[in-house]
Order: sequence, then structure tokens, then C-alpha cells
Amino acid sequence: MPGQPFPISGPIPPEDIVDREDFLDSLETRLADGQSVVLAGPRRTGKTSLAHEVLRRLGKRGFYTGAVDLFRVTDRRELAFAVIDACLQNRTGLRKTAATLQERLKTLAGSAKLAVKLHDVEFDFRYLGEEPDEKELLHYALDLPERLAQADGRSMVVVFDEFQDAGTVADERIYKLMRSYFQNHRKVSYLFLGSKEGLMKRLFSRESEAFFRFAVILPLPPIPVDAWTAYISGKFAQAGLSVNEERVPEIVRLTGGHPQDTMLLCAELYRIGGIGSGRLSLDAVRMAYEQTMVLLGPMFDEMLFELAPRADQRKVLKRIARGEAVYSGGGRAAEIKRALDALGSKALIEKNGRGAYRFLEPLFRDHVLRVLD
Repeated sequence: MPGQPFPISGPIPPEDIVDREDFLDSLETRLADGQSVVLAGPRRTGKTSLAHEVLRRLGKRGFYTGAVDLFRVTDRRELAFAVIDACLQNRTGLRKTAATLQERLKTLAGSAKLAVKLHDVEFDFRYLGEEPDEKELLHYALDLPERLAQADGRSMVVVFDEFQDAGTVADERIYKLMRSYFQNHRKVSYLFLGSKEGLMKRLFSRESEAFFRFAVILPLPPIPVDAWTAYISGKFAQAGLSVNEERVPEIVRLTGGHPQDTMLLCAELYRIGGIGSGRLSLDAVRMAYEQTMVLLGPMFDEMLFELAPRADQRKVLKRIARGEAVYSGGGRAAEIKRALDALGSKALIEKNGRGAYRFLEPLFRDHVLRVLD
């Protein structure tokens, strides 16, 4: 049997991005034209993979590119160096230029060549000390994308992943500081990713927020069932396995087309050898579904654990999972509304019509029904 045909971790390769070509073309064009963009949606739905692919395409066109993952950053100093490294990688080819410089300065080996590459962006080697001036360092980092682009006559695109976490890395004032620099950048456009859709929309749509109308918010379109069907059937065929396409939509129905959950269920189906005599049996799909639920169980339990102190949120979550009217079964309307807002801000549910809500991840709904009922 060949290797696993369905990617289940990390940003996925271009050939496994399903039915996003038109969206990627639009995203690439906007960024190349200097427009900054927001992509907001739950984790594990493909935002980072799309961002990596659009950076790859822009890089081939001669753009400078950089990516900063705020989920991995814990303070202002780390934020500054993450931005600096993302920028300077375009000059040095090193993913962690600052750390490499720090090591080479200790031995004096190779540091001179790197210093030459960085001289005209005025990189101050004092920043590599144990206690650099944090304020000065951050100001330098936030202006570096434009400075580098201007120095090299390039346009640049920078991605900030989990952008809503910037306020916890530093404090809410960081947004004003970032905006004060970014709004003056003429050769740089920004792609902001965020897993908390409500918070991201607030940051870019509320007039009182620093990033009000700084970037256009693009909705991430769902992947149609027929696109999933063609992709899944094709992947099994490439692996030398034939399937009955009439069975494939059952996979998408179970996962709701959630990108990573669909890939995981298909990977489990492939692993258990659920193909026989050219037909994909429903029993095999169900077995793969149950194993997928086992694998996702610890993550879903942690999501519920975070709600443990809020019985009202758990209660509302259970009503939505059962398909009940959220305001039925007792409880004060104001408390239910607060619970709905909180669950929405955590990217667990979204409004689906007047008084109707749905889970953003159907397999999490199934887990809630098993655990909370």
C-alpha cells in the first residue's frame, strides 16, 4: 500500500487544497494590488494553508513575503523578533536570522557576511543582547517591512496568523501601535488570519477599534459536496483503489465538509482498508467515523472543559446540538443571549437564521450529544 494520501497535519500542499482556485486568485490579486485582507474562521479550516499557498505564488512573482504566527509568541520582544525574522529571511534565506546572528557573533564566524546583507536596513546589533530596549526594538520591527521593501525595490506581503491574540501578547495598545506604522506603508500589504471570527470582525469593523476599515474582510467559502467527491475519489484512485462515488457524499455529510475533519476521516478510512471490490461500503465509512471521533475526543473534551465554569453555555450548546430552540426550556433570555454571544466569539457556533444556530464543526456537535446528553 502506498503512503497516506490524505494530509492530516500542518499546512497542506497545493494539490490538496480543494476547490479554492477562484478564491486564491482573488486573494492573490488583492494582496498584489496593495489591499490588505482579513480571513476569519475557526481553527483547522484551511486558512493557514491558503495563506502559505498565496505567499508561495507571490514569491514566485518576485514579491517579498513573511509570516508571523502570534499563537507562538508570548511577549513584545518575541513579537518583534518574529517580525524581524520574517522580513530578513528574504535577504538572508535564514528562517531565524536574529538567532543565527546571535550565535555567529559569539564565535565571529560568518557574522561579517550577514552584517553586509543587513547594513542598509540599519539593523542594530544591540538588539541581539540579553536585554534590548524593548520599545525601540518593537518600533524597528513594525517599520521593517516597508523599509526592506523600499531598500530592495520590491513589494511585500506579510501574514499575521491568529491576529486577535496580539492584544494578549502585549496589551490592547499594540493595535494602535501597529496601525500607526502599517497605515504609512506603501509597498506592503497585510493578510490577517484569525480563528475567533467575532473578535476579528470587531477589530476591523468597529469604528472605535484601531484597525477600523484597514483591511477588507473576505468570507471563506464552503467547499461544495461535488468538489469533495471528486477530490476524495481521485485520491483513492491515485492510491490504486477504486470507489463508488455514490458513497463518498456520506463522508462529507458526516463531517459537514469541515476541511481537516474530512481529511482525517478519509485517512482513517484508507488506514482500515475500507475499500473492497471497487465499492466503498457504508460500514467502512462508519468504522472510520467512529475512529475519527476517538482521535478528536481529547481535543473536544478540552473545548468542553473550558466551558465547565459556565453551565449556561454548556446548556445552550446542548440545546443547539439537539436541534432545540435555544430560548426554550427555561432560563433568562439575557443570560441565554450572553451565552450565545460567548459561544460565537469562541468560534463554536454561528447564527443560521432567525433564532437558529449551528455548530461550525459537526463532529464537535456529535461529541456534545454523546458527552452532555
